[in-house]
Amino acid sequence: MAGSSELSGFGDCCVYAIRLETGNVCLIDAGTSHADAILHNLQKAGITKAITHLILTHAHYDHIGAAWQFKDKYDLVVIAHELDVDAIEGVPGTERLTAASWYGAIYQPVKVDLVIRNSIEEMTLDGTSIVIYHSPGHTPGSIVATVVDDGKTVLFGQDIHGPFMPEFGSSIQDWATSMKMLLGLDIDILCEGHFGVFQGKDNVKKFITSHLEQNGF
Repeated sequence: MAGSSELSGFGDCCVYAIRLETGNVCLIDAGTSHADAILHNLQKAGITKAITHLILTHAHYDHIGAAWQFKDKYDLVVIAHELDVDAIEGVPGTERLTAASWYGAIYQPVKVDLVIRNSIEEMTLDGTSIVIYHSPGHTPGSIVATVVDDGKTVLFGQDIHGPFMPEFGSSIQDWATSMKMLLGLDIDILCEGHFGVFQGKDNVKKFITSHLEQNGF
């Protein structure tokens, strides 16, 4: 984990870094506005090579706010789902979808370079295989990503806990379907957007199942 409200700055989601086969870095989300703190955390962890990819799991400010800062520093590829692209790119009329007003902030849009359009997309980033799953519910274009590390499947499942609000275009029914799909992936480690890291298949399933039960599923 490279960032969070505690690690990098108030309001940041959990920001995760994947060290790619080349040594370069793929970030999972960007936080609100604290790119320098996230980069400092990476350097302290001995991760000093370039950030070449940034996966934006959905269009909320605490996940995308600092995307422009990373894009300004690196020639990186921004990846997001087509259903959240308009908000990420700042199309007029989508401002409420970013929830930037919750943070008293003005969101600075960023261009999405690689648009996810399918329910499952497998890709190789700098030699590392990553699978992206469309997981609508929290927002229409929510996505999660999996990588296999040392024989274990790691799920970067940002904000799979919700919440669900009409102004976000949330669908709790779509979310429940997405969560049941994730339960079928047999995940070893879950890196969640605000609750941190869960180790072990049973703990991962318990976390997802508990939120399904809390929402009546």
